[in-house]
Amino acid sequence: MSIFDRSSVYPYTLYRGFWKFLDWVYPPSCAGCGRTGVRWCSDCQGSVQRITGELCDRCGLPLPTSAACPTCADRAFILDGLRGYGRYSGPLRNVIHRLKYHRDVSLAETLSLRLIELFLETNWVCDLVVPVPLGVVRRRERGYNQAALIAYPLALAVRIPYSGRALQRVRETSSQVDLGLSQRLENVRDAFWAEASSVKGKSVLVVDDVMTTGATINECAKALKEAGARAVFGLVVARTILT
Repeated sequence: MSIFDRSSVYPYTLYRGFWKFLDWVYPPSCAGCGRTGVRWCSDCQGSVQRITGELCDRCGLPLPTSAACPTCADRAFILDGLRGYGRYSGPLRNVIHRLKYHRDVSLAETLSLRLIELFLETNWVCDLVVPVPLGVVRRRERGYNQAALIAYPLALAVRIPYSGRALQRVRETSSQVDLGLSQRLENVRDAFWAEASSVKGKSVLVVDDVMTTGATINECAKALKEAGARAVFGLVVARTILT
């Protein structure tokens, strides 16, 4: 089923119409190459390195020739499934940077289209969509949570309830950018809390923009399952793949 079959529900149609109207009033330029008239042109989208092929059902990384996933063998993934749209490089990296650091929030709706397609490919059954939450300080500095701006239209399109409060960051953490794996794991340990009344017995989809080691989204899954979530799946726009 295409996203347009599934997204004909009125709230999502209205949401997309709002952004199309703004594009008409204030013509955008491509976040990848600067071409006028489009937020992200087809050439830049076509150059994204998609994460496809034989993937691990749990961590979503490409499998080696052997059946065993080396990543899951070395790490205790709490997530029941994880998928990423593309590798964090080139035009996709440029789009995410423009969304996060240059306040081009219209790109969240553009990126959500890619995650809608990806979600429909998974056949996951989910009851609730939540974004990876920002800390109070970073939210105040940026003015918005880019993961929430991507997760909300996705939830509208696939007709799954959305909550921006069911999962919360209860401890401020340092930036993960320059940290190694062990440091990242320690940095986000017990940094999240989930509202049991919202997630108990439910299958929850956690959405984020970028993933490197998975420490953050896996810690989110831990908090959700401690609050009684039946299953937790993760969907990210881009992820770093070292292999």
